[in-house]
Amino acid sequence: MSSFPGASLPSLIAQRTHALNQIGLASSLTKLSTGLKINRGADNPAGLIASENLKSALAALEAESRTLERVNSVSTVADGALTEVSNLLIEAKGLAVANASSTGVSDAERQANQMQIDSILTSVDRISNTTTFNGDRLLDGSASLTTSDATLDIDSVAVNDLGSSVISGQSLDLSDVASAGSLNTATGDVSKALQVIDAAISDVATQRGKIGSFQKDTISTSLNSINVAIENISAANSSIRDTDFAAETTNLIRSQLLTKSSLLTLDLTNRMSEGVLSLIS
Repeated sequence: MSSFPGASLPSLIAQRTHALNQIGLASSLTKLSTGLKINRGADNPAGLIASENLKSALAALEAESRTLERVNSVSTVADGALTEVSNLLIEAKGLAVANASSTGVSDAERQANQMQIDSILTSVDRISNTTTFNGDRLLDGSASLTTSDATLDIDSVAVNDLGSSVISGQSLDLSDVASAGSLNTATGDVSKALQVIDAAISDVATQRGKIGSFQKDTISTSLNSINVAIENISAANSSIRDTDFAAETTNLIRSQLLTKSSLLTLDLTNRMSEGVLSLIS
């Protein structure tokens, strides 16, 4: 065989071509099975760098989006509890108005109405102390809504902190409307009690308005902006890294045909070499 070195040259060429075709076939199979056209740095070094940077930015945006959604959930819980407080205070106002009437209302009825007001005030304090999200109290004055660029403190709705008013030089709040307070609606000055209750209703409404504005103008707008950025970055990363299935399927079929062809060629060249050897043996 050493006297006929050219006899093996076609076989070597066929072997090299077959190996290259197998590499192409394996590459196409990998891209189709993973759905990625960049599976390692060698596939596209520059594309890999760009894709990894985009993935990092995307992860940060998705984390911020989850945080904003959590803040929005906290806002919704707080607003729901404040809605209940507002309803209770409106009911208390109705009872106080009933006690303001001197006609057709007995002392026993006034006392009963005042007992309901006391119950309402107790419920307001309970809501202030028990409204929580993930273990954190929301309406006791310790909570705040925080995003990456804005913060809103949530005020306490305890009866001592609602309806603060100065009437006739006297500092009053919602707790003074209780039976033990100076504005007991059964025996005290109901007109002052109504002023304090109205102030408390206004306090709660203002707090709800602040939370609603924060949700609409800060949380929602930030979420919308982030979601648009996520869509755009995801699309950019997809165009760089994801497999074009139509094109890659075509490459796969081509590689399969070339692999079979090169394998057949290799077989033919080996048979030719065997024929040459048989002639000189």
